[in-house]
Amino acid sequence: MPMIFTCRNGFRMRPGFYSGSVPKVAYTPAHRIIHYPSEARANVCDSFEMRSFLIFACLCAIAHAQFPSSFGTPRNQGSFSQQGFGSQAFKPSYNQAPAQNRFDTQPQVKQSAGSCREANERYPVSGSCDRYVECINGTAEEKLCPDGLRFNPNVNFNVYPCQYPNEVACLERSALQPAQPTDECPHQFAYLKLGDAKNCSGFRSCVNGVAYDFVCPEGLAFSSESYRCEWPDQVQDCDAEAFLGFRCPAVPTTKELGEPAGYRFYRSDTNCQKFFLCIDGRPRALSCGGDNAFDELTSTCVLADEISVCPNELRAAAARSREEEKQREAQEEKLRSKIPQKRRF
Repeated sequence: MPMIFTCRNGFRMRPGFYSGSVPKVAYTPAHRIIHYPSEARANVCDSFEMRSFLIFACLCAIAHAQFPSSFGTPRNQGSFSQQGFGSQAFKPSYNQAPAQNRFDTQPQVKQSAGSCREANERYPVSGSCDRYVECINGTAEEKLCPDGLRFNPNVNFNVYPCQYPNEVACLERSALQPAQPTDECPHQFAYLKLGDAKNCSGFRSCVNGVAYDFVCPEGLAFSSESYRCEWPDQVQDCDAEAFLGFRCPAVPTTKELGEPAGYRFYRSDTNCQKFFLCIDGRPRALSCGGDNAFDELTSTCVLADEISVCPNELRAAAARSREEEKQREAQEEKLRSKIPQKRRF
């Protein structure tokens, strides 16, 4: 039976059942207690009681560090603090604002720029065509379009709202910022027509005050209204006949049939590959590509070696193209003849 004795503090000890000077407590039934002489019992118990006191003091220090408000602070105080391991302190106060205001996570709206009816929206500044208010996450900010552009309130929120004047109808929003011209451009952003009514194809694009000149594809004219290259008969300030160098012949009318309906084709007198389409007496210039030329009999594009008015160089090139096409067709036919055909049953 192991030998156990009782210390003054009530702990029951088993002598020798410890490592070094650190005793280990053993709780046993009372009938198994054996009392050692007081000298041996005193040495072990004193050491154990000192260790117990140090452990208790350390526990108190840790508790005070974790819960400082629980030591020496009267209850029902104005504030309290709780902090766990690895977390920040949470310190509400009974004297603060109501809870619904303390925990509001939404950013405050800048009322100086305007108010927001929706979290993400844009709307124009009253009376201005290039100023607007942009709301992002409920925060309003007044913005100004670059010089030469207008604010368009009808675009989607994910689209840049500043556009060219041809796309925005300001109407009563007539106020604009002062122009910022350069040596080449009247505004920082703009599209300008170059030339007169007889030279309609050139235009200029201004980007950040820098000019870039362009020319429309052959037969098209720049429109100052749409900022695009259009048929010259559809551009108001372009003389289509003078620009294209062709005037549609007058078509005779009869009392029985009236004015002729539809449209007519006319080959150019200077270029056999070029022809004109007349719609309502206004010309449009078109062209045949490659080694083709316009045939007035069929009103289609054919190989130029069939058109006698074409230059010899073009007719010779068309003849070579025709011969190469024949050789290619012959090779394809030869290859097809070598492929066995399926029998029909």
